[in-house]
Amino acid sequence: MNMVITAVCVSSLFVVHGALGIQAAPVPLPAPQQNSTPVAGQLLTPPSPPPAAPNSLVSAPGPVPGGGGVSLVPTTETAVLSSPVPTISPTWGYRVAVIGDEIFATGPERAMSPGSFGQLCTWTRTGTTTWKADANLVQLARAQGGDVGLQRLERGGPFIFTAVNRDNVGTTVRVLKPSGGKLAEVAEVALPTNTNVPTFGSSFASDGATLAVGSADMRFSVLTSSTERVRDPKVYIYSNRQGIWNLDGFVKAPTSVVGTPSEAMWFGAALDVDADVLAVGRPATLLVRHGESMPISIASRVHVYRRLAGQWMPEAELLGAAVTDMQSFGIGVAVEGDTLIVRGIDSSIPETTARVWVYARIGGSWVFRQELVPAAGITPGRAFGTSMAISKGHIVIGDTYAHGADEIGDANPGMALLFEERDGRWVNTARLMPAAPCMQHNFGNDVAVDWPIVVVGRTKSERLGLEPGGAYVFDLSGSGQAVSPRPQ
Repeated sequence: MNMVITAVCVSSLFVVHGALGIQAAPVPLPAPQQNSTPVAGQLLTPPSPPPAAPNSLVSAPGPVPGGGGVSLVPTTETAVLSSPVPTISPTWGYRVAVIGDEIFATGPERAMSPGSFGQLCTWTRTGTTTWKADANLVQLARAQGGDVGLQRLERGGPFIFTAVNRDNVGTTVRVLKPSGGKLAEVAEVALPTNTNVPTFGSSFASDGATLAVGSADMRFSVLTSSTERVRDPKVYIYSNRQGIWNLDGFVKAPTSVVGTPSEAMWFGAALDVDADVLAVGRPATLLVRHGESMPISIASRVHVYRRLAGQWMPEAELLGAAVTDMQSFGIGVAVEGDTLIVRGIDSSIPETTARVWVYARIGGSWVFRQELVPAAGITPGRAFGTSMAISKGHIVIGDTYAHGADEIGDANPGMALLFEERDGRWVNTARLMPAAPCMQHNFGNDVAVDWPIVVVGRTKSERLGLEPGGAYVFDLSGSGQAVSPRPQ
């Protein structure tokens, strides 16, 4: 096992506007996009797909009277994967990842005593529709009692990233590498032992060569005063050099006036990195939970950095006010090449529908393109964009509360929506839904994409007989529809 080298190469430490370290001439920021009126109305609806296959889920035999039609019939899974052995976590299947012909699933859990803990299953495709599971579930090592692990899986190149959280101590990011149908832990990424950042690891993202780790204090406690939160958190950046993850430095929010606190306490609440592009979400506040009153920082925005000559320099600052008055603009980000998607939500109104916007890098500047709007007859919910992924020019948005006009009863599992670019517009071209049982308002909680494979978590539920949980697989390598029947 390769352990991470935590020594910092001081000569490579970089900063952005006022952070401690070696100064570098920043790339001038393009003028914020003042497109105050996003594209209105529904997106162009693509031609209706062929009638659903016999095993496809159609919640009603036809359009609901008075409810209007839905332009996209549900596309159901091509496979349902379950763990080959009993699992410990009550939410096993809650998190998923995919790399080529390998799929991974896990569930958050808490270590009750020192030692190994955690359970991750690997499935390898052995034929067109056959997936073989490794019966030996992987366990994370070096756990302490009370540690919480596997709350997220992140695909990055040939690696899977997860984390082990230790209250008031800081999170360690674990690096796992698939090999021969198995998953092995190969590195542990942490700050040097003499560095006290208890919120290190609150977010992380990687493309396999670069790892960005946030430190925004997103802990929720009614007993903790907001003034105790770090008001200018950093995002630490590591590079993988010959299997060793080296800390290169950090970026932080720019300070407008010298000596004035940046008031950017949610800088790094969401992260994504792709090659030489780093997207950092900076919402003005987080979602309210359990009656807590979260502090509001400066206006919401997303910072985009680009690596130039080995240093990460600011490239754009996308203001949420240009497209929305939602204070949680930037609560989610995803980037691939010259495409960036940003999620926003009104944190103060529980019934508010979340929204997702698309930006593109054109002529060296990041410009607003459009808002992603579901196809006719699909009503998005507050969970729209709770999971997001971009893969090979395809965007998948998970929404556990989305509802179709053709759905009846109380099933409402949720859905995942596929968006593709058609004639210069991003259009909702597929509506992924489960045919096999799924917990209510659960489908779409986590999506992973390595196009043309889309994977959605399937959390186990004793009440519904979903034991021990796993994953739904959608093979969209054909015309955008599932190309093989679901195994019985």
